[in-house]
Amino acid sequence: MKIKRFYGKNPLEVITRVKEELGEEALILSSRRHNGEGVYEIVAAIDGSSAEGFPAGRPEETPAESDLRRELQEIKTLLKEVLSPYKAGERFLRLVELGIPPEVAQKVVEDPLSWLKAHLKRSAATPFSRRNIFVGPAGAGKTSSIFKIAAWFRYHRGEAVRVLSLDRHRVGALQEARRLGDLLEIPVDTEVPDPLSEETYLLVDTPGWGGRFGPEDLREILEKIPRARVQLVLKATEHPLVWKHFLEQCMDFPVEGVVLTHADRIYCGLSLGFLLEENLPGISFVSLGPRIPEDLARATEEVLEKTFLRGLNLVYGLQ
Repeated sequence: MKIKRFYGKNPLEVITRVKEELGEEALILSSRRHNGEGVYEIVAAIDGSSAEGFPAGRPEETPAESDLRRELQEIKTLLKEVLSPYKAGERFLRLVELGIPPEVAQKVVEDPLSWLKAHLKRSAATPFSRRNIFVGPAGAGKTSSIFKIAAWFRYHRGEAVRVLSLDRHRVGALQEARRLGDLLEIPVDTEVPDPLSEETYLLVDTPGWGGRFGPEDLREILEKIPRARVQLVLKATEHPLVWKHFLEQCMDFPVEGVVLTHADRIYCGLSLGFLLEENLPGISFVSLGPRIPEDLARATEEVLEKTFLRGLNLVYGLQ
């Protein structure tokens, strides 16, 4: 048996190296992150008879042993061919059970790692315009996300920023916005500023998408704020089918990115795989907890890797 240690900065990178060097049959013996070093380690092994560069048998192998080994290898090959469709089908059902849409599950069932690696780069850290209107279902976390992003721009980037609160439907929404604005020293408006500053980030809070706020209301706000873009606020723990109608309604607007909330509570990151499809905008920010402003990260490729790889062992455990 060939055993080797592999190192990298994240699980996706290390597992890719394991597969490239040892092949698909490699067995992962252990994995761990070296605290404080930013290094991820995986110990993997492969049967010596199938490892490239290893001898087919021992030098002292007798003819009888050689025949037996060859017969066992043929049996293993036959079993793999017989069981492969069953395992793929079982894995597909497991993916759907974990909340992954069937159309996404079909694409990732054979090789989730390669699929994620190919799609994450396109979706990472989309541009963020100076005027953004945040739209999302009630309870998605729009208000808290807006103030997290406002604080991120002000205290991490040194930018001027204002929040425009237009939520007239939810009880206490305006009071919450003003309280957060006072706490973070971020100006809060209730009417569109006149004139609009070209140097200031304007983040617009809207009512929950639904019966009393919809496409016509959003179109009216866009007319009042020239060159504004839309950020879709999506709760990571919701089932994708809950978002389907909302996303279909929003695609006619100038959507610039997605703000993913409650990402710290996700069970299996692949359930969000549909967000990586080319017909949807990329991800701008990821909210990783309830604290304002600490629990927020720009959606870099590294941040998205950690999010979408969460719970991947639930899939690979079937192999």
